[in-house]
Order: sequence, then C-alpha cells, then structure tokens
Amino acid sequence: MRMLEVLALDAVQPGMKVAEAVVDDGGRVLVPVGAEVTEAMLAGLGRRDIASIKVEHEVEEDPVAREAHHAVIVSRLDRIFRKAGDAAETRTLYQAVLDHRMENPQ
Repeated sequence: MRMLEVLALDAVQPGMKVAEAVVDDGGRVLVPVGAEVTEAMLAGLGRRDIASIKVEHEVEEDPVAREAHHAVIVSRLDRIFRKAGDAAETRTLYQAVLDHRMENPQ
C-alpha cells in the first residue's frame, strides 16, 4: 500500500518518492514532486537545514489491520447511505466511495 507521510530527514530512505515539492526559505524548488530520493539529495537537504519532507512510500500491509480499517469504513458508509435506498446507482456510488477510501487511507 502506498502512503503519504511527512518524515524527518533522517527517517527518509533512498528510493522513496517526494510527495510535495521541497522549497527553501526563498520559495525556490529544491526537489520537485515525484522525484526519487537519493543519498546525495538527502545530504544536500541536510546541508540546507531542511528538517522534514513529505514522501510517498510503500508500506507492508497487515491483513488484520486492513480488515479492521475496512470494517470501520463500511460502518461509516452504512451510516451515511442509510436513507439512500438500494437502487443500482446508490450501490455503484457506495462501492466507488468504499474503493476510494480503501486505496487512500486518511
């Protein structure tokens, strides 16, 4: 599963992708969105006193935690959709929201 997270520079690993442009105090882009983190990049950011960056990285998924997360989302959606009826459009929307929430944990 892909996750967006703000990490302290010393916790960032080479190979992670930058999820938000890293800018200096003057607003100049030091690292663009989507760039793959390298050792040299980390060293350069450290020299510029950048403390943390937002990265996208792969995390191993725990099946038990995923199922618990799924149950919480289903419970919330059931409450939201409780008066929406059972038409095909409603079921399609429900499933689309469920799929989106499972792919993009908050």
